[in-house]
Amino acid sequence: MRLIVVSICMIIVASSLPIQAECPLDHLIIGCNPDGIEGTPDDKTLFVDSSQKYRDSSETPYAHWFYPLQKSIFTSYAHRIGEPGFDAFQAVNSSARHTYDPNRSLAGDPDLDYRVTVEVIALSPGLRAVHKDYPQFTIDAVGQAIDHSAIHSLRGDSHVHISYQATDGENLHWITFRVFDSLEDGDRYEPSEPFTIVFNTEPPAGDLVVDGLVNIADLAELSHYWLAPESSRRNDFYERADANRDGCVNLHDFARMAANWSD
Repeated sequence: MRLIVVSICMIIVASSLPIQAECPLDHLIIGCNPDGIEGTPDDKTLFVDSSQKYRDSSETPYAHWFYPLQKSIFTSYAHRIGEPGFDAFQAVNSSARHTYDPNRSLAGDPDLDYRVTVEVIALSPGLRAVHKDYPQFTIDAVGQAIDHSAIHSLRGDSHVHISYQATDGENLHWITFRVFDSLEDGDRYEPSEPFTIVFNTEPPAGDLVVDGLVNIADLAELSHYWLAPESSRRNDFYERADANRDGCVNLHDFARMAANWSD
C-alpha cells in the first residue's frame, strides 16, 4: 500500500512540475530525408528546415525575408542579432515541438557516424557570424565552417546559438550556407541545397543568389526550382524563388524577377 501511495505522490508531483519552455529564438533545424518518406531517393540528402526563419524571436505573422540588426554598445560590428541558430531533428523527445521528427532525424552518433558541417559559401562585406558559447569562434570569410556535430558531441546537445554582427544596420547583408557530411571516408549523407539568411532589408524579388542584383545567376536558380511543388515555410519558399508564396514556382515568380532585372 505504501508503495502505491508513494507512486501516486510521485506522479502528482511530476505532473505539477512546469514544462521546460522551448528556446524563443529562431533555429534552422538540420535533418535528412526532406520528404519524410523512407525508401525515396532523398533519404540520404541533408536539408535545413526553415520553419522558424525570420520570426525575429516571436510568433509574428510571416511578413518579411530578413532579420533587422539592432544597434549594440560595441564599437566594432555594432549592429547585431542573436538568431537564427542551428538545431537538429531527433527521435527521442516526442514532446519537443520543433525538433522531434523520427523520419527526418540523422542516424547514429554525431562526430562519430557523421560530421554535419555548416559551410559558408557566400558572405556580404562587413558581416560575420559568432559562436559566443563554448567553444567560441568567429566566421568571417567564405570557406569557413561550423562543425555542428563536434559541438553536439562535445555538449551533448544539438542546440547552437549564433550571433550575426555587421558594421551597419541599414544595408543589405547576407550569409549563405550549405550543410554537408565532412566525416573522412564517409558517404552517409549527401549535401544540402544552399540556404541564405538575409539581414536589414528584404532583397528585390528575384534576387535568389542574394547580392542586391537580379541577373543571370538568379535566373539559373529560378530554373532549378521551376514548377517545384510544395513550396512552404519549411523550405523558405524555395529560397524565395516562390516570390508570391502561392506554393509553386511559376510564371508569376518569373514576372516578378523580370520586373527587377539588372542590366
